[in-house]
Amino acid sequence: MTSETLACPDCTTDYALGDNYCRKCGMFLAALRDLPVVATQPESPALLPRQRAGLPAPVRKAATALAIGTALQIGAGIAGKYLATQSARQAVNGARSRRHSPVEVVPARVEPVADPLADTAELSETLMIRRVWIRRA
Repeated sequence: MTSETLACPDCTTDYALGDNYCRKCGMFLAALRDLPVVATQPESPALLPRQRAGLPAPVRKAATALAIGTALQIGAGIAGKYLATQSARQAVNGARSRRHSPVEVVPARVEPVADPLADTAELSETLMIRRVWIRRA
């Protein structure tokens, strides 16, 4: 690293002093440059190192909400898959246990019932409409 190149604080890639963004990770490097401080006495202009600012409060809140929502969705998906697997296992195990222990099925007595709709007829009709637009120049 020469005197005109510095290392990016995020990815440690070298960058030139005049670069505004890191060429590898895209970090905004212009915010890290030292700014001249205006002194009350003009004989000694000093350079004050600029501190890296955190995210603004609304962005931090939105990122937190997004992270919590994503975690909840992932948790709900995993829980749903687990419950579906367990219910499928129980259904298969229940079917296996029923297959090995036969149950005697007694047919129910069915008495004939007069059909109240015996004299009615059903009518079905299909209507198709096609709309054609013709443009003339």
